Amino acid sequence: MSRDLGFALLELLLSIGFTIAAVRLLVINGLERLAQVLRWSAKTKGQILGYATSLPELVAVVATALNGRESLAGGFWNIASSNVINLVLFLAAVVFYLRYWELLNPRFIEEISFCAFSVLLPLVLAATGVSPSLALGLTLLGSFLGYQFLDHSLAEVQGKRGQEPHPQPPDEAGGIAAEHTPQSQGTSLALLLIGAATLAIAGHRLGNSAELLIETIHMPAWLVGCCLGLVTSLPELTAFFELYARSTGQGETHKLDATQANLDTLVSSNMSNIGLIYPLGLVVFQISEWLGLDALIGV
Repeated sequence: MSRDLGFALLELLLSIGFTIAAVRLLVINGLERLAQVLRWSAKTKGQILGYATSLPELVAVVATALNGRESLAGGFWNIASSNVINLVLFLAAVVFYLRYWELLNPRFIEEISFCAFSVLLPLVLAATGVSPSLALGLTLLGSFLGYQFLDHSLAEVQGKRGQEPHPQPPDEAGGIAAEHTPQSQGTSLALLLIGAATLAIAGHRLGNSAELLIETIHMPAWLVGCCLGLVTSLPELTAFFELYARSTGQGETHKLDATQANLDTLVSSNMSNIGLIYPLGLVVFQISEWLGLDALIGV
């Protein structure tokens, strides 16, 4: 058993390294280049990054849903804790880069409101003891669609969505535009997709190795889920700090772009966790129960 745990610990450390590398070198680089080619707004860029960084949660929740009801409870707590941890990590990046004053800007009111909703919703579900069901999944999916509609409508009113009017000029100070000159759309998309695939695989191994280490000391399902939420939040941690690190030298015109992108990364990641990924887990769980797949898996 000790040898198995040693391999699990090694796999965990390697998976952490691959996760960070995939986000920094592939996902964000590909997204930055694609955003320049297509002249995406900071909001659009942040939302796509948020969905990409939720891939480890997707893999983990689907895996737990296939393993039966008790394991599904761990998947729920993975989502609930991940949403809280993502908020804490975002605030840590804000404080580290001294951007807290930007959160007082009225343009961010809706993102902050959506963030609060995404953090409180799973906690309310946990406190009220709502049983997992397809009806709950449909309700959560409805909340995600409502978020999409409201966010899109409010962004259109405030002019946050759409294309940048002009590409960012090269900046010798080492900002985003200095690092990434416009390149072909195909190359940029390939980087993003390879990074997303690498992130999904690394996230899967990350969750597996962490779960083996945790279950060896016989933690309850909710605590296992919380610990998995911590490790599956590594992509968001990397993204928040990396976006702020790259925002130096953007100038006055784009000085709020990093906070806009980070807020939308946070919100889209959290909302997809509770409004898309967990409902998908509920569907997978119901199908596995109907077909008896959980018994075949051996849990």
